[in-house]
Amino acid sequence: MTRSLSVGIALTGFMFIAAIGLAATVSGRQWLHRVDATLLGERAMDTLARLRSDEDWSTAAALRPDQDYTWLQAGGAPPVRIAHALGESGSATANTLAAARRAYAAGFRVLEVDLVEESGVLRCRHDPGPQGDLVQDGCTFETLMTALPRDAWVVLDIKTDFEGVGRRIVDRVTDTANATRVVFQLYRPGDFALFNRWQAQASLPGPILTAYLAHRRIDHLAAEAARIGVRAFTLPMDRMPALTARPAGAAVLVHPVHNCASWADARRFADGAYLLSSLHCGAPSSLGSR
Repeated sequence: MTRSLSVGIALTGFMFIAAIGLAATVSGRQWLHRVDATLLGERAMDTLARLRSDEDWSTAAALRPDQDYTWLQAGGAPPVRIAHALGESGSATANTLAAARRAYAAGFRVLEVDLVEESGVLRCRHDPGPQGDLVQDGCTFETLMTALPRDAWVVLDIKTDFEGVGRRIVDRVTDTANATRVVFQLYRPGDFALFNRWQAQASLPGPILTAYLAHRRIDHLAAEAARIGVRAFTLPMDRMPALTARPAGAAVLVHPVHNCASWADARRFADGAYLLSSLHCGAPSSLGSR
């Protein structure tokens, strides 16, 4: 064995061990993903996803034609503004009725809320169980829909049992005015067949394809989003570098955008963002302007 070959094998082994070590930590995984997204277009992640699961977005059912995306226009002239966790994501008052009222007063007409089901109640929370120092003011799906005026839309981020919670929501809004105000986020290929059945029951607006639980590369999702007929495509900020082709006919939305620096990173191509209702940036094109 030549010296150069021995050195090459040793370096490869070292890099492999180093990658395993990095993957064992949150910060390490984030760094590895940034490298994969920026240099490889998420091909490493995509390969692992295809080996570990059957996540294939080419199997997702196409939406019915003529989806109602009025809510996108309600988000404001581009960039579309969506209040993240009812406008106060990351704070003790996230996902509260008070936060929703403040976001509406700040001009937001599209508000995203995290939902969990606990003891049969659909609560406005990011996680089930004890909430620590987080404020709780009785926000549930029902109280939120009652508290918000009729010209506001609610984007659902369902954290527990997507199919079960989604079915309960559809049953509750069927034949009511609230049906047209509830925007579903769909996370996995199979969610689209479920949504088609729900939309046959209730007058639901056009949904969002969100990528934050997806493990296939972002370009795969974007291509299939165009085929499916979805007109709102959401991706995390750290996946932006891997998006080389926008989904045809769809608004690209990013999250989280919680400061003006994040918006500066995103505004190269984003059509909107999930952001804090208190965010005000100086530039005329900023998300804070209205």
